[in-house]
Amino acid sequence: MTNLRTYFALFCICILLGCTDQKSKNDVGEKFENVRVYQPARALTSFELEHINGPFTEQALLGKWNILFLGYTYCPDICPATMLNLARIEPALSQLNLPYQVVLVSADPQRDSVSKLDDYAQFFNPNFVGVTAEHKTLLPFTRQLGLVYSMVEGKEGQDYLVNHSASLVIINPKGQITAMVKPDFNMSPPSINFEQLPEVIKALSLTI
Repeated sequence: MTNLRTYFALFCICILLGCTDQKSKNDVGEKFENVRVYQPARALTSFELEHINGPFTEQALLGKWNILFLGYTYCPDICPATMLNLARIEPALSQLNLPYQVVLVSADPQRDSVSKLDDYAQFFNPNFVGVTAEHKTLLPFTRQLGLVYSMVEGKEGQDYLVNHSASLVIINPKGQITAMVKPDFNMSPPSINFEQLPEVIKALSLTI
């Protein structure tokens, strides 16, 4: 009888701890505006993108926090503004003492060579990474992230625009999609609250 009571007590403790852990994960999404936290974190299937130093696979995401942004170097507004803001908060990200990397995923492989992407990313910060791939590889990858893009019709040759998601995707050191940080559409123009991003990553790091 004593053993049964002990097992029951341990079972209740485990349930309570599990609920507390789940609540802490929920709190991350509730604490920050326009942040969607995935519960559980989403696993990525294998992929291979192109980087100036060679293939960029799921292995390149392990052991660090990853901030992914979908864009392209010819982007006239959202992309340079996003990259500039990510560079601006770099000191705050570094103070977290958590390994991290910023990855620009180009939705324009026709014009964005790996060397061009590398130059563009490092213009904002020497540690930023630029990757891309042919559309047959890129589309499934971006869909996994919950991001979309499309080429604007009616343009010829090299003169065209690319419509793309403006959200940031956060991938944890296990290579899992952990959260999406969305623009605030109540603002004009809609924009991400970059100042809260370091705190978002700090809060997420306590849940894994």
